[in-house]
Amino acid sequence: MIKVKEILQEKQKKLFESLSQVGPFIEGTVSTTARPCGNPNCRCRKDPAKKHPSTYLTWKEKNKTKSLYIPVAYLNDAELWSANYKELKKRIKKVSDFHKKLLRAK
Repeated sequence: MIKVKEILQEKQKKLFESLSQVGPFIEGTVSTTARPCGNPNCRCRKDPAKKHPSTYLTWKEKNKTKSLYIPVAYLNDAELWSANYKELKKRIKKVSDFHKKLLRAK
């Protein structure tokens, strides 16, 4: 007969393995805003409605919002890494909830 402790250990092992299956990650949210460029002769200086799209990664650090410019070539990577971070947080929550149940059972 399989013991309850063995079943719980197997469940815990699977939860920890799920953490390692998340790929590269980065904390923050990717967002795009419209900004004027540095060229004084550009159309964005003459017509504020024609600003250039710029993509940034934003996150909180010591209660201050920090941002990092994301070049277009790295946009897909940044979005994937940000999504992976959110998935990792969900999986960590599952592990934490499992351990809370274990502590309550003891």
